Amino acid sequence: MFELYGCPTHYGVGAKGLIKSIDYLTENFKNLQMNKVPEITCKGPFRANLKNLESVCATCEGIAKQGYHILTSGHRPLMIAGDHSAAMGSVSATSVYTKGETGLIWIDAHPDINTDKTTVTGNIHGMPVAALLGLGEPSLTHFLDDSTKLKSGNIVMLGLRDIDPPEAEILKEHHIRYYKWDYIMEHGLQNCLNESIDYLSHCPAVHVSFDIDSMDPKLMPGVSVPVPEGFNEDDVFLMMDELLTRLPVQAMDIVEFNHELDKDDITAGFVSRLVEHVQGL
Repeated sequence: MFELYGCPTHYGVGAKGLIKSIDYLTENFKNLQMNKVPEITCKGPFRANLKNLESVCATCEGIAKQGYHILTSGHRPLMIAGDHSAAMGSVSATSVYTKGETGLIWIDAHPDINTDKTTVTGNIHGMPVAALLGLGEPSLTHFLDDSTKLKSGNIVMLGLRDIDPPEAEILKEHHIRYYKWDYIMEHGLQNCLNESIDYLSHCPAVHVSFDIDSMDPKLMPGVSVPVPEGFNEDDVFLMMDELLTRLPVQAMDIVEFNHELDKDDITAGFVSRLVEHVQGL
């Protein structure tokens, strides 16, 4: 079983609808009761390429400490968070716990591998994978300790549909394995999952980080940065079935649920069903 914890991160993207989204889930779904890590607000100078840096750093450190505590207590953390900057904390916890040998499955419409030098928006939720590789702003790379949290050969990305040109260069330079959504649709999700599982079979532990915007926004409207097309619910459940039963998954994230943009609890209900499905595995 996974132990649920949550954090209403929003500073990584600035979407105010994320602030109350975790509370909404806990108040309306009995299976989503969780310990909450607070989002921390810190003052700092405005940086166009690193918006809300101090707040993101302080919050991610708290996420990392909570995730590490759950792991050292003999449980597996499942974090439900706002924006994807939270993964810098959660994946850091898994990495430190496994002494740097963590594999990462990144299910997302975006690779989130910009740095402060390449970003167009300055939103830190577009930088977590780069930071976990030790790239970019140093204060984003050292949660819990000074180690580099991920090796480029231990990463697989699934479902990419929106890659910035500088991100494409970073992916190529670091030889990161990724599957764009249209490639998956052409070659078959099961085939791509089989390849991904084989690719990470050497990792003693794996962290799965799932962004709801990997899904078709026509089906899942409650996300802050929608991208046309994407996975459906059956696709996501198949991914969880395969990844969680065939890889040593130590921790997991579900991120970017934005209640303010949801319609008739479509996305909220999906989060509840996904957590129930994952717990059942």
